[in-house]
Amino acid sequence: MKLSWIKPRLRRTDQTPEGALGQADLLVTCSHSVLRIQLGQRGVSGPVDCSVVARGEGLYYGLALSPYQTVCVAARRALVSDETPTETERGQIMNLAEGPGMACVLSPDRPLRDLHGIARRENTLWVVCSFDDTIGIYDLQTRKWIWWHPLPIIESAGHDQYHFNTLAFEGDLVWVLAHRRGPSWLLAFPVEAALSERTVAPVRKVELGHQAHNIWRQPDGELCTCSSIEGVLVGERGWQLETGGFPRGVASTPWGWVVGVSALKERKDRDFSEAQLKFFNNSWEQTSELTLPAVGMVLDIMAIPRTLALPVVGKQPVVVN
Repeated sequence: MKLSWIKPRLRRTDQTPEGALGQADLLVTCSHSVLRIQLGQRGVSGPVDCSVVARGEGLYYGLALSPYQTVCVAARRALVSDETPTETERGQIMNLAEGPGMACVLSPDRPLRDLHGIARRENTLWVVCSFDDTIGIYDLQTRKWIWWHPLPIIESAGHDQYHFNTLAFEGDLVWVLAHRRGPSWLLAFPVEAALSERTVAPVRKVELGHQAHNIWRQPDGELCTCSSIEGVLVGERGWQLETGGFPRGVASTPWGWVVGVSALKERKDRDFSEAQLKFFNNSWEQTSELTLPAVGMVLDIMAIPRTLALPVVGKQPVVVN
């Protein structure tokens, strides 16, 4: 399949565009929509504009930014409340870009089931398929897929043994978060082993958080995650910050940090529940909060440059608290 958003040379290994963000917007994936939130130079100051970039293919989960002014989003194409069995899902990686012929879709022959986080490293796009305990790796130059199992699979234990959900790159290592429906693991593996489809022992294993999501480092180097079921952000050296609710989705911004907080509800009630975005300065002091009515859950957040052109298919009301 020819994808018009693929370029032959990708220079960056992270998800930050070339140069400073300047005036940044937020891209937020939710249960049934992708939102673009335009903020002031210091975060939430004055009226907040929230547009809908995409909808109708949710749950929407991970985000990855290309230096060529496109954004990839994982679309599970099923809501939490849907009765469709997970084993029949065929998720897609969608490109969000403005203009005719640019809304391309990446859908391999092997099904992408229970899609979670995605990330880009150089010329490869990495995709978490939780149901199959697998990371799909797509080469943007050869347009071929490989499939990597970070941890050994016990055949008799069935699917979704580790519930992987997050990827992060650090030099020649790839961090993979194993949620495990309880005490979680942050695992670092050699990128080379993953690209050769080898299951090897992690070079580092950090037990941190419960039903955890997201991986990031503080400016002082502390490795952190969201201990989502406990409603708290935690670091490996003991740092903690209570957020309440179910924190998931963390982004560094020019003015500090933003964290998504979803409501703790039964699965059947999650798709159209209310969620919040909590804003913090660089010292993790809360400065403001936005309420997003009826968006369901917040799944991921990414800061994008104001100049990035994306479609608008509707408007989303927000409440500044």
